[in-house]
Formats: sequence, structure tokens, C-alpha cells
Amino acid sequence: MEKVENIVVIGGVAAGPKVAAKVRRQDPTANITLLTEEEYLSYSICNLPYFIGDIVKNPKELLVREPAYFKNIFNIDTLLCHRAIKIDTAKKEVKVLDLETQKEKSFPYDKLILATGASPIRPPIKGIEFQNIFTLRTIPDAIKIKSAAEQAQRAVVVGGGLIGLEVAENLAKRGLETTVIEKLDQILPPLDRDMALLVEKHIKAKGVDVSTSDGVESFEGKRDGKVYIVNTGKRKISAELVVMSVGVRPNVQLAKEAGIELGTTGAIKVNERMETTVPDVYAAGDCAETINLVTGKTAWIPLATTAAKQGRVAAINATGGYDSFKGVVGTLVVRVFDLNVAKAGLSEKEALREGFKPETTIAVGPDKSLDSKEIMVKLIADKTSGCLLGAQIIGQGNVDKRIDVVATALNFGATVEQLSKLDLAYAPQYGTAMDPLITSANVLRNKLAGETVGISAEQVKAKLERREDFILLDVRSPREYQEARIEGCRHIHIYELAKKTGELDSQKEVVTYCGSGLRAALACRILKNANFKDVKYMDGSLKAWPYELKV
Repeated sequence: MEKVENIVVIGGVAAGPKVAAKVRRQDPTANITLLTEEEYLSYSICNLPYFIGDIVKNPKELLVREPAYFKNIFNIDTLLCHRAIKIDTAKKEVKVLDLETQKEKSFPYDKLILATGASPIRPPIKGIEFQNIFTLRTIPDAIKIKSAAEQAQRAVVVGGGLIGLEVAENLAKRGLETTVIEKLDQILPPLDRDMALLVEKHIKAKGVDVSTSDGVESFEGKRDGKVYIVNTGKRKISAELVVMSVGVRPNVQLAKEAGIELGTTGAIKVNERMETTVPDVYAAGDCAETINLVTGKTAWIPLATTAAKQGRVAAINATGGYDSFKGVVGTLVVRVFDLNVAKAGLSEKEALREGFKPETTIAVGPDKSLDSKEIMVKLIADKTSGCLLGAQIIGQGNVDKRIDVVATALNFGATVEQLSKLDLAYAPQYGTAMDPLITSANVLRNKLAGETVGISAEQVKAKLERREDFILLDVRSPREYQEARIEGCRHIHIYELAKKTGELDSQKEVVTYCGSGLRAALACRILKNANFKDVKYMDGSLKAWPYELKV
């Protein structure tokens, strides 16, 4: 193993502390210096919204490790409030500014690991300089937002991504009248729109106002310098507190000025050993690129889980060992109020953009037999190869273990057929004999084989709005039909359908729906057996219908 004397790590949130601790395990004698310009070290960014919501009471509860831990356990020097201002790759030296004394220091290195993370985007909107307009990335950010929330009644969150929705939830739970503004036509951009609309419907029901296809044009402030109006393309919104959550950018300026090459995504270019294009310099975490294992292409997916794994690999290689990080499938999970939302791999729209021929399905089922809660699984596969491309799962039930199964399958390039035959654990307290994930895979296999054809709720809504000449057939029971239905549908109970096919025009397109999709798929088979030429069922049926119903 290569012997090094001085190892410098820049960045102290996720990847940096992981690097430093692993370096010490690899090399008991090296001089290790961990630098961060922040006043806190090794904390959970993902927990910051819950500090705002007072679920996490004390900022210290956000800390994973404190400087004393690194010093006393690992003999690592951790320097807080120290900003790296220049890397001299020829001299192998890092110049640092002590933010408390304003004095410059120099640190020599044999190996340098960059874990500089990412910073929130603060777009150049008129009035953004007003007070009480915040971004959320650090513990001081969260403290300021929480303090402002204690004095406010109305809040606006700009951006409907994961952090934005978590912030909106926690502000709403504090009793603030909360509005989410999203420039795109959906919240949660990683998801497909059909799934995102269901999440939007849920959070609206919890009292959060959501405005999509809408962007902030300007802010207005009072004489005290605080924001009080948010002007969007659609309306004026009163607000005493604004949180900008429109995304992050990798912190790469230090690397760029040192001549370290950036990749196509704008993050630092690295190989699978986390080496940059400059010898003896590594990068890990939100500042570094990775590979999307589904597409095989370079990607930038800033997640804490990725940062920790990349940090470990960088540490092993920097101390003379050998390890590699092949890439990620972009697995994520979030809880919005009491709805769990998860994704792994490609969405349908991403698959189309990457040149795949995606086939999808939505299946609904209980997460377990006893004390069950419902989950909805959307699977995406490639029509040509039958390979699984991705999944999205939402519901009040257990979604994380299912998305982890999908992530594992994607890592090994599984087909939908292989997914459908996985030997998953079952007992009534933990699952069902036919897990919703397995059911969804089997439904998708039927589609790939051409046995059934599905159509999304969004497509059905568009057909109705265009007044297309097709039959929308409700095959639920008379009681269910009377309680709520899609306006413009016809009704034939599935028990009667085989005897009443003559009441329908077999030359017209027929789209069937029921409560969750099973009876609708069976109805399609009945109609096909009766020589109907064009029959489809609505994926997920009413469970996947995010629009109003006629009652």
C-alpha cells in the first residue's frame, strides 16, 4: 500500500467526513486535515426541513459527528470556518482563509480529496435581496428559516422538488398558510407527471396550495426591508417568508481555477476510482460526476448516499488501495405528509429521452396482509429487450423496501420477467403472498407480450377533453358507479359484460376502468374474446385518476 504523509480533505458535510474517517482506518500514521468553511461539521442536510418543523428540536441533533469525535477517535485535525481559496497542483498545496481571523494559511498535500458539495441556486429575480427570502442548505439556513417561521403566518416555497415539498409540509404543520410555486407543469420533476399529479392532489388535500406552470417574476418588500408580496405569472401572493428551492449547483470553482477538468454535467470529471484529471487529486460527493447505470452515461445525481459511497472509494484509492465506484440508479425516497414517494432508475419520460422504447404499467395493491396500507407501483421497461428501466412507487404503505428491490434489480440489469420471479419474503405482518411489485411485473409482462394494452389516466383525460369518439366503460358495481365516476363514461358491471357486449360498438375504441385496474383488465379480455378490435384499460383506474369525479 502506498505510503502518504499529508492528506487534505476539503468539505465537511457528507463525503468529506467519510473520506477522512476511512483514510485513517486505511493509514494509521498519515497527517489528515479536514477543512470546511462552515461552522458545523458532518450533519444531515436531509433533516433540515424537520428542524424547521420542530420535529428535530435542537441543531445539535442534526450533527452526525462533532470535531471532538474526529480528533479523539481518529486523530484528525478538523478546521471549521476555514475556506479553501486556492489549490496549487504544481506545489501540491492548498491555500486557506481562516474566516474568523481573516489570516491565510497553507497546507501541503500528498493526496487531496475534494468534497466541496453543492450550493443552492438563487436566481436573479427582481426583489430577491429583500429580507426573509431564504435558501436551505446549511444549519444556519435552517435556523434563520425556523426563526422567521415563528413570526410568520404566510409562506411561499419556490420549487416543488423533494426539499421544497418537505419544507412546505413542515411550514404547513407549523400552521403557516403555505403555497408552492413550480415553474414546470408538475411537482417532483424526477417523477412522471401521472404519478406527480397524485402527489399534488394529496398535498392539496392537506392544505398546501400548489401552483404549477407558474414562475416567480418579482418580489415586493415593505419599508422594513422584508418581503411581503410574491408576484408570479398568474397572481400576487402575500408572504412573510419565502424559501427558494429551485435546485443546486456543484461547487466547482476551486477545482476549475486549479485546472481540474469539469465534465459534461458541470460537475468535476472523475473516473471510477474517483480520480480527477490532475494526479493525486480526487473528488467525491455532490461536486463530482458519476455514471447512470441504466443508461451507461455520465450523470450528476447529488444524493447523500452517493456521497458516502464515493467518499469511501476515494479514501481507499488515495491511501494506495484499490476500489471502484461504478455508478448509481438514482434511488430516492421522500415522505410528504403521510404519503411515501420513491423512485429508482429512469422515469418514462427519461426513458423516451434516452432513446428507449418504454412500456409501462401501474398496479395498485396492499403492502401487507395484516394492517395493510395501499401502494401504487409504476414500472418502466424496454419493449425491445424486456429489461427493467425504472420504477416509481407511492402510497401510505411501505414503499422503501420495494424501491430497494427495484434498485438492486437495476444494478444487475434484470429483466421484468426476472423481477416477477424474485423470491421475496412473506408473512402477513410484512407483505402479501403476491407482492404488489411482483403483480406489477406480471402485468407489465402481459403488456410486453402484447396480451393487454394500457392507457394512462392523463391520456384518457386528454381524449375526453378533445371529445374523441371512443367508449369509456366503467365496469364496477352499480353501487360504486353511483358513488363516483368519470363524467362521460358508460356503465356495465363486469358480471354482466359478457352478456351485454352487443350493446357496445365493436368497431370503436373502448377504454375500460374500475377501482384499481384488475377488473378493467379482465373486461378487456372479455371484449377481445367478443371480437372487439381496439380495447385498452386505464392503468391504475380510479386509484390513478388525479382529476375530479362526478358524484
